[in-house]
Amino acid sequence: MRTLAAFYSLLFLSVHFHPLQMNEMTSYIPETTDSATSKPVQPILDWVELLLAQLAILKDVEFIVTVTLGALALLGNIIVLIVTAHYKSIGIAEVYMVGLAVCDLSIGIFSSWRAISDRVYTWSTGAFQFCALTYWPAVGLEVAASTTASLIAMALSIDRCLALRFPIKHSELCSVSKAKMLALASGLLSVIIGLNYPVRLFVPDEGTSYLNVMPTEYTLLGEDPVFSKLCRYVEFFFRFAIPLSAMIVANTWTMTIIRKSDQFRKGMDREARSAMKTPKCLTMTIGLVIIFIITQMPKAAFLLDQMIFYSEHRGTGLFETFVIVGNLMTRFNSIVNIIVYLTLNREFRHTLVKVLNVRKASDIEISSLASLSTTNGPEKQDVASRI
Repeated sequence: MRTLAAFYSLLFLSVHFHPLQMNEMTSYIPETTDSATSKPVQPILDWVELLLAQLAILKDVEFIVTVTLGALALLGNIIVLIVTAHYKSIGIAEVYMVGLAVCDLSIGIFSSWRAISDRVYTWSTGAFQFCALTYWPAVGLEVAASTTASLIAMALSIDRCLALRFPIKHSELCSVSKAKMLALASGLLSVIIGLNYPVRLFVPDEGTSYLNVMPTEYTLLGEDPVFSKLCRYVEFFFRFAIPLSAMIVANTWTMTIIRKSDQFRKGMDREARSAMKTPKCLTMTIGLVIIFIITQMPKAAFLLDQMIFYSEHRGTGLFETFVIVGNLMTRFNSIVNIIVYLTLNREFRHTLVKVLNVRKASDIEISSLASLSTTNGPEKQDVASRI
């Protein structure tokens, strides 16, 4: 734990001690003796330097927040996996909970590594080679994990809606094994989608980097505008358009059914009301879907802008701020699931308390055995000496 704390402290300090890798802007301006033509040059240079300084501050903030969110995602989703492993029974909703935890854990790991690579690749030749080898594959895996999380959240939302609206057909058609197969198929499809990043982009052996970001160039496939546009469209539809649209429809339908059910229950007596059963994890699912939609919207808007305008809006301070905020909101979603579970899932809270109590009891038992061994040791020696 001390080693981990020291490592993160060193990374945070690198924000202030890692110099910006920038080209000398004046070296690209041709010399001229005409004062009329040289007047507009200095204001443009001042504006560019100001923009780069602002973006440097934003990148520093993004680095700190990304690494912090990555550490929290690692801790929170490991707890989710441990708690769900101690459930008495695993249903369809729990399968999707585990799938979301694995996706969020992967997002925390790969997003943190991307941020760390942007800081440490200048430390040595070996560090640069390792970062260059893993940078864009890590980005692709982060996109794959995020796409898988979108598809699983969509499946969870639709499943709970069908369980509420058609309980008998849902029990006949849906099962835990089918949910596992669907989650696995979503992961494989998302990995294929995420592979477009290491296929289209690579880190050259020599290159100039701006704002502490790995130098990047396009591959031969990446230079093909048709292929790049196709990759953006596929990612947008499978990561945002289809899942978010389905979640909005399913969530709206679910809340409408719940509202009508509540109005119907008010006219029933207490015994009949208690006899009615509602699908498991319904409130939790609604909370997860609402937060997921809110946190994914900015990133979806960015990809939509890239599809329509390509990179026309890149380079302005306001748009770059929007891009960074969208990235951070997407990564923030990887830490909110455990908060939703603790707030809205009673079974999760009870199981977590049991796990902690068992852990505490085992620690007490180990400490008591250790104390008994230390106290019985001298007594045995005394008895042996007397004999």
